[in-house]
Amino acid sequence: MFDTVNTVFNWFAERLLDLARWPINLVRDFPHRIMRVVMTLYLGLFGIIKFVSGANRASKSETNTLEDIGFWLHRLLNELFDLVGGPELFEFFLRMIARSTPLSGEEIGKVAEVFGPDGLRFGDVRITEGGLLENIIFRFNGNLAFATWHTVHLPLTGKHTRETWPLVMHELTHVYQYENVGSRYLGEAIYMLIKTKRDCYNYGRKEGLQEAINVGKLYRSYNREQQAMIVQDFVAYCEAGREAETAVYQPFLSQLRERQL
Repeated sequence: MFDTVNTVFNWFAERLLDLARWPINLVRDFPHRIMRVVMTLYLGLFGIIKFVSGANRASKSETNTLEDIGFWLHRLLNELFDLVGGPELFEFFLRMIARSTPLSGEEIGKVAEVFGPDGLRFGDVRITEGGLLENIIFRFNGNLAFATWHTVHLPLTGKHTRETWPLVMHELTHVYQYENVGSRYLGEAIYMLIKTKRDCYNYGRKEGLQEAINVGKLYRSYNREQQAMIVQDFVAYCEAGREAETAVYQPFLSQLRERQL
């Protein structure tokens, strides 16, 4: 009986905390979020001026121009969504239908080894497992983990559970993307999943990274899923005690920690 009461109390306390994050983050994140909106508006205005002046027409087909406009609108809408605290409100409801827990001290330590001690806003991050998501999403997506803003959603069975730490780090990389570029990371990841028919994870492994270093390719040049896969594979090597094989990953992890996304 005591355990049940304690569980219910903790659930309500977590939900109140989730709800409180909306006004807190509206104030705390306002400077960063408004700057993203301003920068996106600037990029849009700069693009219009270049196009009207003819400086950009010769090298742009009509299809590419429409695609650029689509990407710009997607970015602007996501940044306006962030500005009004949309992520916090959506997460409040998502966490209501699944078991939600914070990262453990051990997990935070392992995340900090990759992203740095201040890499994530650890107090905001939650892992959800099971609940209604088992029937609403995981039943139809093949028990595949996914991340929304500050929440990593994991199934209770299969290969994408909390015990598979490299996979959890893949999803936490998406959380890291959100903290640094905003909600647009999610649409960019979904776009690549659809465009490539889910063939958007391959980055060439160690050989591909070595070639990328040779030609000066940066971490930010990879799509959102490739970025997360680089982290996942690096962590998998470390978990297997094969740190000596990770030297080629280090330049890209350094760029990651410098928030060059």
